[in-house]
Amino acid sequence: MSQQLIASALTRVTTTTLQFGKSSILPHPAVPLKSTMTVQKQCNRVITLQSTHDTVKYSQRIYNNVSRLYARRMIELASFSAATMASTTQMESRFMIEKPKEWQTIDLVEQRKQFGESISSLGKTKLSRVWAAGSRIANLALLASPLIILTPVAFITSSDSKPNKWAWNYAVWAIEQAGPTFIKLTQWATTRNDLFSSDFIEHFSKLQDNTRGHSWKETEKILKDAFGEDYMDLFQFESGSEMRQQDKISPIGSGCIAQVYKAKLKSHTNLISAGSDVAIKVTHPHILHKVCVDFYILNKITEWIESIPYVNLDYLSMKDSVEQFRDIMLPQLDLRVEARNLNRFRRNFADDPRVDFPQPISELTTDKVLVESFIHGEPILNYCEEGRKPKKDREQLAELGLETVMKMIFLYDFVHGDLHPGNILVNRNNKARGSPLCLNMIDCGLVVEMGERDHVNLVKVLGAFIKRDGNLAGHLMIDTAKKCNANEMDVELFCRGLEKIILDDEEQNFLESVGDYLADICYLACKHKVKLEASFINAALACEIMEGIASKLHPTMKVQNIALPMVFKAEVMHGLAGMKRSFF
Repeated sequence: MSQQLIASALTRVTTTTLQFGKSSILPHPAVPLKSTMTVQKQCNRVITLQSTHDTVKYSQRIYNNVSRLYARRMIELASFSAATMASTTQMESRFMIEKPKEWQTIDLVEQRKQFGESISSLGKTKLSRVWAAGSRIANLALLASPLIILTPVAFITSSDSKPNKWAWNYAVWAIEQAGPTFIKLTQWATTRNDLFSSDFIEHFSKLQDNTRGHSWKETEKILKDAFGEDYMDLFQFESGSEMRQQDKISPIGSGCIAQVYKAKLKSHTNLISAGSDVAIKVTHPHILHKVCVDFYILNKITEWIESIPYVNLDYLSMKDSVEQFRDIMLPQLDLRVEARNLNRFRRNFADDPRVDFPQPISELTTDKVLVESFIHGEPILNYCEEGRKPKKDREQLAELGLETVMKMIFLYDFVHGDLHPGNILVNRNNKARGSPLCLNMIDCGLVVEMGERDHVNLVKVLGAFIKRDGNLAGHLMIDTAKKCNANEMDVELFCRGLEKIILDDEEQNFLESVGDYLADICYLACKHKVKLEASFINAALACEIMEGIASKLHPTMKVQNIALPMVFKAEVMHGLAGMKRSFF
């Protein structure tokens, strides 16, 4: 290419020079003819020599200049290409997310099956299971029977009357006595302002912070079984503010699975030094049998409901949801599982100084006792009351909380399944630059994990909803369903129904009104015989719970701005068709 350019330039230069030489001779002043002929010959000889010399010299100069320009252009193009490649590599490294390694090493279905078989306390014979279920139902019915009288009386009296207070107090006590399964369900219900009354949420919110625990005598027996008679050589216990006379040491908090004591370590461990504050979590006695029987009953009830003809309730996946809830709740009864969960959460958020989890001490952890670093902070409920905390702090916490849950769902496939306000503490991370506000998430025994296959399906479906593409979301939900008896007309009507739901809600988006969307989707699923996946329902509920907390902190927050980048990253992580190309 360069040779052609140079040759063309030289041709134009030579032609122009010769023409210029000839034209400069013709207009010479008039002289005698003989002299003219002589002079012309001499001039021609001189011009010919001079022209040839100048032409060669000028041509060489042109050749050198063109060569320099061509070389400079090639260097510029090479530099631009290298810069582009470096920029592309940097962007890809920034947005490429590594898949959770557990997808390659853990078979979730087999793991849950084996764990359920090993931990279940139900009898092996049908008669023993029926007897256990019957006894449990009788016990629950006995607990609920006083409400048959108290509820109507409370309804016809004022909210400040004694019968009204008796009814609410007894209802809270009855839920506590019913056991962990019902406490968990009530804790979830108190996050749904859109479904339950303000009175319901006000009274049952007490279960988010603290529930009735067991005595110190029972705790002492568990500690001796775990560490021996000399367990007091390991810990120096601190008592809570409410000391009961029959107890030597009272807990600082009690949940539906276990209660927590505060202590100081008397000796060094691998991760925490002596003298550090630790939290000692001890499971309530005899809860395993209650939980196993409860899920056996719920499983039978949902199985019966789904079998009712002409109602199509089986497309709500209630039985699948109960089984999934069982699979994620049973491991919570083994505190060694919670220790592993904490380590994984800490690994996932190791690069974010605004999110933290307790550090478990594995050498002091058993199936009934968990020892972990103590988190100093205040409940996030203190920030939910408007005017009590700075507006800027409340908005930061709302955005941070939602971003954290989005990462758990879309990037890590490891979601804290018990994110009621009582399990979120707020403090400042003084080890990080600027001492930012920090969300500390505790009680991590209950987690939601799907596996790669279900996760990629979830990303597709939720991504379509967030992008407001109802038709795509509908077809994806049908394509990924394990069971679908819908005909072509039902499929078309289901997809049109989802499109209408989105179009009728122009000012909102999926994550800002999950509860409304989910109710309408469930109705369409039943009507058009489309079976919803339990993973979709559970993930949507997790979004709704965190969104409920975030809306109290920052009512005008745009959820879309936080959710969309997470969806894009998840699609890139899974290598979904066309996503990487359009993103870069």
